[in-house]
Amino acid sequence: MPAAPTSEERQIFLACRAIFSELLEIPNYNLTVVVPIVKALLEKRLFGSSAKAEAYFPGLFEPCPVRQTQNAALEQEASRSNEEVLEVISQSYEEQGSEGEEGRGEVVAVPAPAPTNFRFAQVVKVEQGDDSDETLTPERPTASLFPLYLPYHAQHRILTNVQQVLEECIFEFMRKWLPENLERNGWDCAAAVELTKWTRPPFKWTSQIPESAFHPTDLKLESILLKVVQIRHTAVHRLPTTARGVCDFVGIAKKLAETLGDSLRTSQLENLHHDLQEKIQILEFNKNVLEENLACQLRNIEAERELLNCREERLRAKTVEDDRENKLMMGLLLEESLEQIFKTEGAQPETEQGWLRLDKKCASFGQFVCGWVRDRLAKDASVFRLAIIGISCFILVFLWVFVRRFMYVTGML
Repeated sequence: MPAAPTSEERQIFLACRAIFSELLEIPNYNLTVVVPIVKALLEKRLFGSSAKAEAYFPGLFEPCPVRQTQNAALEQEASRSNEEVLEVISQSYEEQGSEGEEGRGEVVAVPAPAPTNFRFAQVVKVEQGDDSDETLTPERPTASLFPLYLPYHAQHRILTNVQQVLEECIFEFMRKWLPENLERNGWDCAAAVELTKWTRPPFKWTSQIPESAFHPTDLKLESILLKVVQIRHTAVHRLPTTARGVCDFVGIAKKLAETLGDSLRTSQLENLHHDLQEKIQILEFNKNVLEENLACQLRNIEAERELLNCREERLRAKTVEDDRENKLMMGLLLEESLEQIFKTEGAQPETEQGWLRLDKKCASFGQFVCGWVRDRLAKDASVFRLAIIGISCFILVFLWVFVRRFMYVTGML
């Protein structure tokens, strides 16, 4: 099999990496092209090792610095928007208490943060140059695929499962260290206690448990609990959050399970956190490839547009030149017609003068013939017949000349 182009291998690798991470399909790829390349990549064991993949595809995991800066700005803006909404929800929850919170959760409607495409368009415009004023219509913003969001059904399922795992983790911890607290409130299972019961300040239950029961991490327990309550608020209030935000929630949940010494749930959440990181990385790679392809196609379209503009300008110039040549041709034809018209009218009097001279000659000839006939008749009668013939010829010639002149004057000749 001939070696596939590097760019083709790169795109197929990014797509197949998701497949071998339990995704079920490769969109927009031809099977006859994919199968041999996938086989070769599998033989080289590139899917199981990011280090091998990085060595085989140099720079594969290094996004464009400009695009990375743009995407980070979009992620920060979306994260800041989510934090503002969560802050409002937390304040409302603290002021009104936990009673009826589920009902309020149904009332609060939080719109999904929309990707800010205008910023991406502005950056593209700056890269093209500040002096580009060829476009007369407002520039359409280029579509941006960031910030990265998971499908909401996946986000909601992840957060609700994480919430359930944390409720079970805290319940098991409390049943071990504060069983009387559970009995006093009648909480006989993890589902009976809402997560917010354990995550509301001032966290009195933490002071009732010996410090040796906790396994400290790089974050304090109070900070972890303040973050964990946002998992509950995000799930209950159906707040769309970025994929990085979901991954951070799973990471903070893992830290809580680790702090409480729950090794089983810590391992489960760690696996979920690692899997999310890989999926997000793959999605980012695919989005970067799509945006690179988009930018390349847009550049090609722009080049084609420039060619079309040049063709349009040449066509317009040729049309103007053809029109100018047509006008010049018509001018020459009119001048020629004028010369012919006025030259014919000036020549007509000369023709008439010629006919007058011919008439005079005919008259003179007639007089000469008549005089000659009279002289001959006086001398000899035998010549009479010859005179009659000559006179007849003269009359015929005169009639022929007269008819020709009449036809010329009337335009018949």
